[in-house]
Amino acid sequence: MSAPTQTLTQPQAATTGSTTNWAPTAKVSAGILAASLTTLLLPFWGKGTVSPEQAAALTTLITFVIQYVVPERK
Repeated sequence: MSAPTQTLTQPQAATTGSTTNWAPTAKVSAGILAASLTTLLLPFWGKGTVSPEQAAALTTLITFVIQYVVPERK
């Protein structure tokens, strides 16, 4: 038996008419901003020390919530 083969494809850019738009969507931009701000502001959080695992989990959760709330740009 042969293993199933998978074809990897390149992500497609959003096209508008005849031009290609490589700008990130609003959800992607909000997610990057949320992750960056959480990472930068976490050391100043007044709850004492936060382990790296807790910081990563908190950053992931905040990023998910922000990206979920931001509407898709159409």
